[in-house]
Amino acid sequence: MITGAKLWNDRSTYFRQDNNPTETMLKKMGGKWLETCGPTAAANCLAALGYDLTITCPGGWVPQPEEILEDFLNDPRNYPDMRAVRSNLDPASIPGNRVPQYYPLAVSRVFKALGNYVESHSFDALVDHLSKGMAVQLCLMTPGHYIAAVAYDDETHEVLYRDPWPERFADGNGFNRRMSATEFQANTKSFAIIYL
Repeated sequence: MITGAKLWNDRSTYFRQDNNPTETMLKKMGGKWLETCGPTAAANCLAALGYDLTITCPGGWVPQPEEILEDFLNDPRNYPDMRAVRSNLDPASIPGNRVPQYYPLAVSRVFKALGNYVESHSFDALVDHLSKGMAVQLCLMTPGHYIAAVAYDDETHEVLYRDPWPERFADGNGFNRRMSATEFQANTKSFAIIYL
């Protein structure tokens, strides 16, 4: 049986990082891109939980939610609050989307969502959170890349996750990929952001 976030299997709640304005601009400039995996993974977690991520502008344009999180995480007006979250790091010195401790603040301010950063996270803890209907943002070691764990299959003992960079797979599909405990232990960083 598969248990997880309320909308874990709803493809309409899946976001990719390679189609938003920031990534498009970075590609056009010919520099480093693929910077929005963190905000996109966070958006995938929240969408799977059923949060309304719709943002509309007075003229009718609907921005992508991961783009708005990216903006929050890199807006200098938010640096004082970010310093309060992580005092040993100057937010002016690093892109905010790379700092996992900032995500609970960002999702709270942008979407009124609840997130909790934890410094160490095991596969068993991940399974427990997913079994309780939560979603968890993880970061892979190789490549350094955020993903959204949204469900657990207790028959295969695998976590289902949404990868915001689908082009890194031969089949081009980042929706509901699977990860074993062995893969988790070998290739995920120790921290996690748990979304309620």
